[in-house]
Amino acid sequence: MKSSTLLVQDAKDYRFNPSIPLRIYLKTCIGILEKAQCAFQASDLSLAFIYYFRYVDLLTNKLSMHPELSSVDPSSSSSSSSIYKREYLQLIKLEVPAVCKIIESLRRQLDSQYSKLQTSLANNIAKPTATSVQPQQQSLPKKSFDEYSFNQSISFFQKISNSQLNTTTSPQNQNQDTSRDEAYRLNYPELPRLTFST
Repeated sequence: MKSSTLLVQDAKDYRFNPSIPLRIYLKTCIGILEKAQCAFQASDLSLAFIYYFRYVDLLTNKLSMHPELSSVDPSSSSSSSSIYKREYLQLIKLEVPAVCKIIESLRRQLDSQYSKLQTSLANNIAKPTATSVQPQQQSLPKKSFDEYSFNQSISFFQKISNSQLNTTTSPQNQNQDTSRDEAYRLNYPELPRLTFST
């Protein structure tokens, strides 16, 4: 969940192109307002807040500087641009104040939910208290490494490598080597075992 300040940033994250005709932007504003109402009815307050805020921002901040609004003479009622200008002024006078009240109401609800969420998250984090029992010092496991067995294993491998270097590759020696290898395999010393305390 986001705070209302982050939702305002999301609502202002859109592109405005002044070369797009005013009539298209007015239709867009009506579409944004419908989306806001649908999100509100679906109890998605965050999305409703974003759409309502975007609607007001588009009408008051962006469209107020649209070239069609500044170029039209309000006294001439015949041009289609003046019709769209009157429609824009009607939205500003009638709908924007009502939507601003809805935005403030949603802002209070969202900030209240956000602060409750933050406090519940903060309460769920364990805090050290003075009366809590200090954990006992854990001692390291006792020495379980058998150095004697390890040295035996090393000497065993050294004997094998020395015997392999000393033998030649004649067929008679190969038979002797295989019988020696089998004898060594049978007498293979046990590897050192690590034990862990449970």
